Amino acid sequence: MPPRILVVDDDYDISLMLQDRLGFLGFEVRTANNGAEGMAILEVTSIDGMLLDIQMPVMDGITMLKHMHDRCIYIPAIVMSAELNSKKMIEAMEQGANDYLMKPISLNLLAKKCQSIFETTSETTIIANLGSAKNGKRLNTEW
Repeated sequence: MPPRILVVDDDYDISLMLQDRLGFLGFEVRTANNGAEGMAILEVTSIDGMLLDIQMPVMDGITMLKHMHDRCIYIPAIVMSAELNSKKMIEAMEQGANDYLMKPISLNLLAKKCQSIFETTSETTIIANLGSAKNGKRLNTEW
């Protein structure tokens, strides 16, 4: 089964481009417009990796990472930002992000990072999230 990636970004054009590119690379992709929508998907769907924008309305990326940590949801994440703000990047890494991409996104760099981080972690993510399923959270393995 190909790794399942969740793209969380409030910019429709970026989400569409990422969905298209990741699909071409062999990933299955779902999208969410903000962190709150992303959390709702994570509560019921098995996800192997995430591309997460830092600046979004409703719930930003760093807040989403904090909520994931609070709920013991451990999924490899690459954060994205148009701003070169090292403080926010450091905070995102402290909250569990594995890497970051600057916007505009280099498609070659996107491919390298996603293949490196997400393709090697799909089985580990499933095992790490079994605890969530045992604690009464239903993880949908159907796409």
